[in-house]
Amino acid sequence: MERRELLKRGGIGGAVGVTGIVAYGRLRDDRDPSDADEPASNDGGPLVDDAEPPRYADEFDTVVDVVRAGADPTGGEPVDGLLVEHAGDDTLLSVPPGTYRFPSVELSGYEHLGIAAAGDERPVFRAPEGSCNDQGRHARFVDVTDFLLDGIDFDFRSENAGGSVAVIAAGDAVVRDVAVEGTCRTQTSMFRMEIRNPDGTGLAESIQVRDDQDSTWMTGAYVGKDHSGEVTFRGCELSDFTDNGLYASAPGLDNGGDGAVHTVDSRFENNNVSSIRLGSTRSTARGDSIVVESAPDAKRTNLRGIRFRRGSEQTVDDCEIRFGPAIRDSFGAIVYHADNRGARVTNSHVTVDSDAVPAVKAFYAADEDSSPPVLDDLTVDGAAGRGFAVDVEGRNGMSIRNCTIEQAGDNRDGIRLAYSDECELVDSRVDVTGYPLILRDATLTIRNTTFVTPEGERHVDQMDAEAGDFRPETWRS
Repeated sequence: MERRELLKRGGIGGAVGVTGIVAYGRLRDDRDPSDADEPASNDGGPLVDDAEPPRYADEFDTVVDVVRAGADPTGGEPVDGLLVEHAGDDTLLSVPPGTYRFPSVELSGYEHLGIAAAGDERPVFRAPEGSCNDQGRHARFVDVTDFLLDGIDFDFRSENAGGSVAVIAAGDAVVRDVAVEGTCRTQTSMFRMEIRNPDGTGLAESIQVRDDQDSTWMTGAYVGKDHSGEVTFRGCELSDFTDNGLYASAPGLDNGGDGAVHTVDSRFENNNVSSIRLGSTRSTARGDSIVVESAPDAKRTNLRGIRFRRGSEQTVDDCEIRFGPAIRDSFGAIVYHADNRGARVTNSHVTVDSDAVPAVKAFYAADEDSSPPVLDDLTVDGAAGRGFAVDVEGRNGMSIRNCTIEQAGDNRDGIRLAYSDECELVDSRVDVTGYPLILRDATLTIRNTTFVTPEGERHVDQMDAEAGDFRPETWRS
């Protein structure tokens, strides 16, 4: 089995490595198997046949128990020098339970390096007071390949302590079951992960980050512009951030790597700017839950659930988004920025109880060659009043199919299409208290769609509609 698959599976089995401190399982030497009962050592470390092997030990040639190597699990002595000393290619740094004093560390250039909790109990790496640096960086793993970080809590809650945790990989990388709590004033993001090899893959799974400083401009997880591989955030929790929960649009810059970013089965709450910000080609959000009930204490607020910023061919599928009644400063629950060149939302549910906040907002496309946005099997409901449930400008070919739009608040309009030609509305239902459809300098093919207002119901089997066909008085007849 290739190492990439081993890292992704994260299997636990009998250990087969050696270490300068302790070896688990079989010896990597030429002794006859019949001599197995003969005492042996490797670089001064005893063979421990009856010890419980640490997790992942069978995936590395060298396994270092950091406590046996001299690390202090009571937090008295710093562990940074020991990690630097024992890091190496094909090496696992296995960390027993305990609290470790953790000044800033950078490990760079290794192939197949792992840092993982020895067992089910998570060790704590605690940054000492005053350990912030000017760039807000604390734990950095740079130009690593086949990298593993698993089961570690980073405690950065001491005064002026810690910084970001960053994995900037030259190849595959897995970060699993990691928590980061606490920030220092000089940092702008808490966790960063990117794969700079177009053939590389990354997985950030069960990542939890929490900003205890109430920073006025902080990102939860960031993907830098040089990301050119593929990275997935699975089962993560990113909440209460003032500058995006997952900020993943930078690779979509003109000079970016355009690597895909995926988020799966993750939860986002009360993030300013956006909870999920996608901007590179074929990025996706699937099975995610987004709740926006209140705004964090930010310099300025514009709360969006999902924001398509740059790029094209992104997909949102099977997501739940809910905006509570207290939200006022928001362009919308799902927003197509002007520089987005086309994205698809399907099989998803948006509840908007916030007056004048759209469920979907598409801004005028900056690029005339943009692909049209697609809404397919989208349900919009909630008690929002005023404004539009779906508000689209300057998006030729906009497609709305198999959608249900129901908004119960006063004077809530349904779909507004402006300056958009050759759009379609198919197999859908629009039930609102205001005007179900508003066309302004737009053309729309309607098929098998029902419009409902307080005055009655109107079903359209087939119609090529223009702006004059849906004047306000037509809904009051």
